[in-house]
Amino acid sequence: MSTYVVMAPPEFQDLAGDPRESDRLLFVPDRFSVLAFVFSFIWMLVHRMWMVLLGYLALTLIIELLALSLGSQATGIVALTISLLFGFEAQALRRWSLERKGWRVVGIVDGASPAEAELRFLNKEAVRMTPAPVQPEPPARPVRAPIVPRVGSERVVGLTLGPEARQ
Repeated sequence: MSTYVVMAPPEFQDLAGDPRESDRLLFVPDRFSVLAFVFSFIWMLVHRMWMVLLGYLALTLIIELLALSLGSQATGIVALTISLLFGFEAQALRRWSLERKGWRVVGIVDGASPAEAELRFLNKEAVRMTPAPVQPEPPARPVRAPIVPRVGSERVVGLTLGPEARQ
């Protein structure tokens, strides 16, 4: 089971309106991305992550130039390490890129697949948006004066008379 971060575009208002608006939500998984690990450059192009792509190219170039001075084995190890790190952080960088474009996080949900996560999220939102049933108010009772036991004109407390009656 994976955790998905639910993101909404900048012009998205609320789920309370048209239910067809929910297909504009984006469910970004919070897990290792195998495609980003294997095809880093293409993965960034597909997801239109231009700033991340430029940073990735600059970092890769610098580290590759440093690794060339160390030897051919070090180059392969460094390239594998960079790809592995990018595979772990790819989805976080994708969320960061979307937030820079004005998208906002509207929720977090768990699911085995994006479809299941979407169903769980929309079900949770539907339950949250349904109004609570209105309970009818009980009929108002007339307010009566409290019963105070009296002996003549004096108040009685238990089996004794009050302090005014002792005199």
